Amino acid sequence: MRNYILSAAALMLSATAHAAPLTAAQATEQLLGAGQIQAEWFTPEFLQMAPLDLIQAQLGSLEDQLGAFQTVETLDGGGLVAVYERGRLRVQAEVDAQGRLALFGAVPEDPVQTETILAQQLEGGRAALDQILRGRLAAEYFAPSFLSEIPAEELAALMDNLEAEYGAYQGVKVTGRGWTAQFERGEVPVSGFQVDREGRVILLQFQPTVTFTDLDEARAAFAALPGEVSLLVRPLDGGNQGVSLNAGQYLAVGSTFKLAILGELQARIARGEMRWEDELTLTDAERSLPSGTLQEAPAGRRYTLRDLADRMIRDSDNTATDLLMAHVGAEAVSRRLGQVAAPNTRQAFTLKAPENLDLLRAYRTAGLDATARRAVLAEAQARPLPGVAAFVGGKPLARDVEWFITTQQACDLLAEVAALPSTQLNPGVAEKEQFRQVSYKGGSEIGVLNLTTQLTNRAGQRYCVSATWNDAQALNDAQFIGLYQGVLRLLE
Repeated sequence: MRNYILSAAALMLSATAHAAPLTAAQATEQLLGAGQIQAEWFTPEFLQMAPLDLIQAQLGSLEDQLGAFQTVETLDGGGLVAVYERGRLRVQAEVDAQGRLALFGAVPEDPVQTETILAQQLEGGRAALDQILRGRLAAEYFAPSFLSEIPAEELAALMDNLEAEYGAYQGVKVTGRGWTAQFERGEVPVSGFQVDREGRVILLQFQPTVTFTDLDEARAAFAALPGEVSLLVRPLDGGNQGVSLNAGQYLAVGSTFKLAILGELQARIARGEMRWEDELTLTDAERSLPSGTLQEAPAGRRYTLRDLADRMIRDSDNTATDLLMAHVGAEAVSRRLGQVAAPNTRQAFTLKAPENLDLLRAYRTAGLDATARRAVLAEAQARPLPGVAAFVGGKPLARDVEWFITTQQACDLLAEVAALPSTQLNPGVAEKEQFRQVSYKGGSEIGVLNLTTQLTNRAGQRYCVSATWNDAQALNDAQFIGLYQGVLRLLE
């Protein structure tokens, strides 16, 4: 899913991109080596998505965690690595025809370091948020750029309103990869928080807590959303209440389709055809685009099936996904999805890319002809991987290039693999501590969002909750997630 909080553990800023006379390596060196960044180094679209002070704060956070920037290395496969005193970052950068950065992303080369940095950031953010909230959102904590948008009087009123609704402020806790403000009578998730180098707030967003009296009220709230919506709350032990809204409707689910790959892998291993310890080798031909980080790894590196499965489900790593899908067989995965010749993620990106309109037309012409569609997918696999920037912002691209399943199928697919550790590493939007067990997979792209969770509550009751939202324009992810969390609270 898309994340609205930028962090040193996963810094991804994007806009529309083309080619570059100033190379991506040179633009990266300029950006990371400068004490003060300049607006003219970025495309206007880039700055619309990430203001200059926010970018500056993020780069400062990198140096706080990793020490001084030293150099940029170019790998044999063309990838970039930013070298700092105490660590190395895999870099993804694109520039436009004028040499301006149109996309920049960086993640630690060492996965252990990624988790360490994230843990440090979360604890630092928790302490800072607690201080700010105990100070009742006083103007002194906020940068001028923030106060120009939200005056001090509004901040003071916000704190008064929060306490009027939820009671006296108690503290801040880390929840998953974010924070939650705790009050006497309730909790309010913090959906965005960032400070500049001087410790002044430049981003602070709260996500209102949604509370339902029953599942019928939740169903009505989902039904009121624009576009196409499906919701299924399925009791797995019988006797408990469930709810259904368009649960048999086929909708796009994004990365949730990866459950079918994991299910096929588990079946092959159970039959003795494969082992979790078997290894696959990464090749350039199998690289995909983010999410995930494996696309930045060097060709020739080997990964166990277990590691790839963890990356595919926990991180929604697209390159790990395509490696596994090729290994277990695309046709077998398609059968599990009930879809004719389902694409892998690289093929989907290639078909959606504006420069491959001829291929998209051929895909559409193939229709339900499995042989013709496989031929188109083979051509898509062979074409150059498109740039990331084409898929950031704006409206959905080629909405028919997707993975279409019902929420009933999503629950069925998750049920097959819910006992595997891979599905329990990332609880999604559920508060893991409120349940005995949580298994999860979700998926999203512009205009597409699915959340599917199988849980066991403290009373030992098991449920599957799957919700999908499709529309011809960008979705309000926070609104949908809030409704979904409201359903989960009913099941605690």
